[in-house]
Amino acid sequence: MKIVPILAALAFLALAAASPTRAEFKIRSPVIDYREFEFEHNGDVTFDRRGSPLNTQQSYTNEIGYGVLPWWEPEIEGEWAAAPGQALSFEATSFENIFVPFPQGKYWADLGFFAEYSHAASRAGASSFTFGPLVQKEQDFLGLDLLHTANLLVTKEVGHNRSTVTPVLVSWQTRVRLDPLFEPGIEYYGQLSPVATPTAASDPQHRIGPVVAGLYNIHRYGKIKYEIGFLFGMNRATEKGAVRWRLEYEKPF
Repeated sequence: MKIVPILAALAFLALAAASPTRAEFKIRSPVIDYREFEFEHNGDVTFDRRGSPLNTQQSYTNEIGYGVLPWWEPEIEGEWAAAPGQALSFEATSFENIFVPFPQGKYWADLGFFAEYSHAASRAGASSFTFGPLVQKEQDFLGLDLLHTANLLVTKEVGHNRSTVTPVLVSWQTRVRLDPLFEPGIEYYGQLSPVATPTAASDPQHRIGPVVAGLYNIHRYGKIKYEIGFLFGMNRATEKGAVRWRLEYEKPF
């Protein structure tokens, strides 16, 4: 029962912080913690010149997942968002799945597959499917223990208000595993639209920046993981900067 106050505190902080969305700044790992419950909060805020439609965009998600099988982990996610000068609103409910066909460490790299259906909360919005491969590789480079993770996801909107734009979301992260509590690294997020009618909405976006991640083990009470990073926009279609964070609580059952 001592775990209840911890869960309540995490839920309160995540919901209190909650706010809006574009592509989610999140690296997904092809590793499943079998029979482990997790609660996760992700958030980001953008920065640009005053008056820009790219300034102070916000996105927040809260999700609950469980490693049902050694090769399958489903999650339910709620998504909040807000455009500049607008109030926070609930955007969508998503059902996510990570599938891992091979045991971790069996091959040169760990491989997984991500599949998500996101149901829009408003009739004015569009629901969507997102899917694609997840890859992770550990490497010893010049005495440094590196962890590389890459995602390649395709998103397709469905329904009456669907867009013709079909973005391809590319994300990559490399961390130096110095200490479980402190793993500095670098990450990249790209949004490309090779299958789309040429419009401003289909302009490619590129972001790159530093990240710090860590894990605190509270033993029988579970683990707390964190990530915080700053992303620099690399072209005109992207905001000048963005702060993103991730807080996760895990507990085996």
